[in-house]
Amino acid sequence: MEDDERTKDWATREAAKNLREAREAEEAREKSERDARLKDKGGIECFKQLHAWMEGQAKSYSGKIPTQAFEVGEIKQFGGPDCHHFFKVSSTKGERLPMTISYRTAPHGITVECGAVPKPQYFLSIRDNDVFFETLKGQSKTIEELGSELLDRWKVASM
Repeated sequence: MEDDERTKDWATREAAKNLREAREAEEAREKSERDARLKDKGGIECFKQLHAWMEGQAKSYSGKIPTQAFEVGEIKQFGGPDCHHFFKVSSTKGERLPMTISYRTAPHGITVECGAVPKPQYFLSIRDNDVFFETLKGQSKTIEELGSELLDRWKVASM
């Protein structure tokens, strides 16, 4: 009788464990699919917000110090199998190398090219159904923080 109780307890425990693991795996799969959909939809929107913020900063700065003006180009799309969107930030007088900011839908992130400086990358992340960029070290960035960081990088790289 005692052996039956231990066997029953083991079976009950193992069945509960297996069901819990299956449920957790299903929840993880659903979350992964939901996050991918949010990134697909929200990623390009975040990129457009970054572009708009940088355009606003260029206009504001140019109004304050016209001799050091910079401009933000339009968002363009580069085709091919690895299609991506990009825009350039450049000096209106051509005294600095341009900075190119590219957004790729796979792996859902941006890459920044600015002269010989290492190419920083920021990837999309999801928290509470909000889409945002974060550093490789997992630091989340608002559009304003990211834009300021990129413009600072461009300014330093161009000197």
